[in-house]
Order: sequence, then C-alpha cells, then structure tokens
Amino acid sequence: MINTVRVAVDVGSRFHQVAIGDGSGRLLDEFQIGHGSTGFEQFFARIDQYATTDVRVAMEGYNGWARPLDQQVLARGWRLYNVNNLKLARYKEIFPAPAKSDAIDTRRMLELFAFDGQRPLGRDVLQEVTSSTATQRELKYLTRRRRQHVADRATRLTRLRVDLSAVCPDLLALTKAVENL
Repeated sequence: MINTVRVAVDVGSRFHQVAIGDGSGRLLDEFQIGHGSTGFEQFFARIDQYATTDVRVAMEGYNGWARPLDQQVLARGWRLYNVNNLKLARYKEIFPAPAKSDAIDTRRMLELFAFDGQRPLGRDVLQEVTSSTATQRELKYLTRRRRQHVADRATRLTRLRVDLSAVCPDLLALTKAVENL
C-alpha cells in the first residue's frame, strides 16, 4: 500500500493523458482515457487500486475540457490542483525533455508535485482548487452571462454603426452615437 498518490492529467478535447506517481514523484502508472463517462470510470478505478486516502490531482486545463472530471475529483474529497501553464512551460525550458508529448507533460507535472514549495521555480505552479458553494457557482454563472451579453451588445452596435454609415453616412454624424434614440 502506498501512503500518497499523485496524479497528473494533461487535458485534451477528446482524450486525457494520465500519470500516477507516489509522494516522491516516482512514476507508478501511465495511461490515456477518453473524455466521457467510460474514461472517467477507468480513471477512478485505476487510482482506487492504490487504496490510499491522500490523493492529489493536478490538471492542465484546456479550454474547459477539464469539466466535469475536475468536479468529480473534488466530489471524492481528493485535493485538486490547477497547473499554471506559463510556469510549467518555463520549467520545461529549464529542464528540457527529449520531445514534446502529453506523456512527458504529465511526468513533468509529477516532478512539480515532488518539490512543490521547495524550489523557487516550483512555487505556485500548482494552485489548489477548492470546492465552491452554491452561491459562488450561481454568481460565477451570472457574471459570465453578463459578460457574454455585454460582448453581444458591443458586436450588435458595431454592426449597426457600419450599416448606418453605409446607408446614411450623415445620420451618424448628426446623432453622434448609434444607440442614441
């Protein structure tokens, strides 16, 4: 039985590369899962083999494809870390690997677990994600929707301004603003 398990996930749109290591960063297992319920079941089953309570998962997010796996990790009570992509890239520049691949990226993430907080370069590369409350989730949703509505409005006003200039160039000069009633 291993006391601690560290999991690194390189998130993709269809497949996720996974590496499992012990607390010292030694690689125990590597595999790929699909982005779907079958792949997620395989992910949890492979980690559950180690029968430990201290599981920490680091994910490199890609355009939101980490969802819903990230929420399922938090629901299990495991600690979840977001990988700062810029700092991971700097780390890989300093300690280069033979080539660029998802498997190499996950191994690098496991290394970062091993000296998180020890080396100056390793600090803040892994940022812990905490579970949010229902109020926080609702506020996040409303804030994103508002931002989307503001962007949509700006796009419509730009199109209207272009159309008005094409049809009646002097009208826009008189009113000074497209949204002017």
